[in-house]
Amino acid sequence: MNKKLNNKIFIYLIIVVIFLYAFLGSKGELVENLEIPIGIGYDLKTEGENDVTYSTPIAAYLFETEEVDSEIMVGKASSIGETRETRQLESSKSFLLGIERIFLFSEQYAEYGIGTAIDILLNNPQINDRAFTLVCKEKAEDILSHKIKGYANSAEFIEGLMKNSKQFNFFPEHQSSLMDVFVRVDAEGRNTLLPYIELKDKNIELTGYAIFKGDKMVLKTNIEEAKIINILKENKVKGILTIQDNSKNYINYYAESKRKVKCYKENDKLKFVIDLSLNGSIINNTLYLNLINDPKVLKKFTKDMEENLKETCENFINNKIKGEYKVDVLDLGRVAAAKYGRGKNIDWNKVIPQSIIEVNVKVKVDTEGRGNYQLPTKK
Repeated sequence: MNKKLNNKIFIYLIIVVIFLYAFLGSKGELVENLEIPIGIGYDLKTEGENDVTYSTPIAAYLFETEEVDSEIMVGKASSIGETRETRQLESSKSFLLGIERIFLFSEQYAEYGIGTAIDILLNNPQINDRAFTLVCKEKAEDILSHKIKGYANSAEFIEGLMKNSKQFNFFPEHQSSLMDVFVRVDAEGRNTLLPYIELKDKNIELTGYAIFKGDKMVLKTNIEEAKIINILKENKVKGILTIQDNSKNYINYYAESKRKVKCYKENDKLKFVIDLSLNGSIINNTLYLNLINDPKVLKKFTKDMEENLKETCENFINNKIKGEYKVDVLDLGRVAAAKYGRGKNIDWNKVIPQSIIEVNVKVKVDTEGRGNYQLPTKK
């Protein structure tokens, strides 16, 4: 019996040794001797049109105290590759990539062009290409250095911010990873949109989108504009829509939006029809009295919401996309290229703003809640 037990223990030990060697091998190292990045930033200082100094701040974990903390290391040079040299001159530890949470570009860097950073990241098989990629108003170094209570580094907070942005503002679940940037930056009929964050009252806040043409940021939106872009562009996203008369009388509708796009040619112009279908529940209502018990009131609400959202979307298309942005932020060029042929050297950022774009909206209410709370009237 003891012999069988000893044999089992021996076999288990062999399995553990093989497992450890397979994962660590000769590269095994104590965690205290490793620089493990949480977030990687990209800043630059412009000296001339083709003369810049690149700065790559990296937030790395510190395991030398009882609580996990972080430190910022910065490499500066005339090329991104050389920033690794200058950064390593200040570090006594081995650098380990693969679990970074965010890649963060300053607005100045994004406007100059993120192509140089994308090139070096694409050629590095060790980086985490599922990490979130964002643009910030401030220097990336300042954001990564910003302390947030309860987090080892602000990169952890930003990762959580992005993961949960899908809940109420129609942001897609997976559309801003580094891999998404690799795919979109040179794709026909597509433009890169990255979440835009900034420091407000000492807090890091998601405030809109940074919009790119190729690898250069050309403009930014506010959060309300980003919300409409998400509704018109994305499929199966969730958020809150509101109809409001005043601060006391309003209705909040929490819904999932589904989107389908059709493309036609009409009088030598492209015509796009965007069909939006929303299905959700009423989470707050002080505007439509007797909504639960009266089907006519419910029907009036759905009609009002459909007309309200349709008008909002069409005004956004005409005033913003066609009038101000003049960029295909909805990736409609991708739809047209798929139907009428790719590789024709068409600039979809010029074609789409000149196209006919219609929006149809269908609203459905799943639940109206448990009831309406009515304040007692004064006698």
